[in-house]
Amino acid sequence: MNFFSSLFNHIVSKKFISLLFFILTIGCYSFKGGSLPDHIKTISFAPIIDNSNYGNPIYRDMFVNNLLKKFQSDNSLKVIEGTGDSKLTVTINSIRDETAFVKPGELEKERKITMEVTVEFFDAVKGKSIFNRKFSNYAIYSVAGIPFSRDKAIEDVISKLTEDILLATVSGW
Repeated sequence: MNFFSSLFNHIVSKKFISLLFFILTIGCYSFKGGSLPDHIKTISFAPIIDNSNYGNPIYRDMFVNNLLKKFQSDNSLKVIEGTGDSKLTVTINSIRDETAFVKPGELEKERKITMEVTVEFFDAVKGKSIFNRKFSNYAIYSVAGIPFSRDKAIEDVISKLTEDILLATVSGW
């Protein structure tokens, strides 16, 4: 009996320690972040390519302007024309305008606009790609206010995407 009692206490104590460790680490998380490499001080932007076939070139211009404003106000990298220490290339892959949240028998009240872009952040000093990834975001808008509500939803999506791109570029290390 002493052997089984000892074994039982050993198992219970290991489970207790594991449970205690689990409880103490709830809410802890890992943050992957940091600063840019020392050799990257400037950034330039390639012209944005719109492969969405959505048919509104204003959205590409809105994206460029919003991206420039975000990077300039962040001030982690100096935005320059021409060749910088780094280069950001953005391609708008798709803009989808879809029905959102319609129950059977209801009329459509809201739509969902989704934009997906591919972004490459290139280290021009070392001649290598730092990341090449897709970003996607959406916004919901009322069909009652089209076209104003749709354009506002696109502005919101672009703002979210450019914020995501900025964060991935300056702190995704």
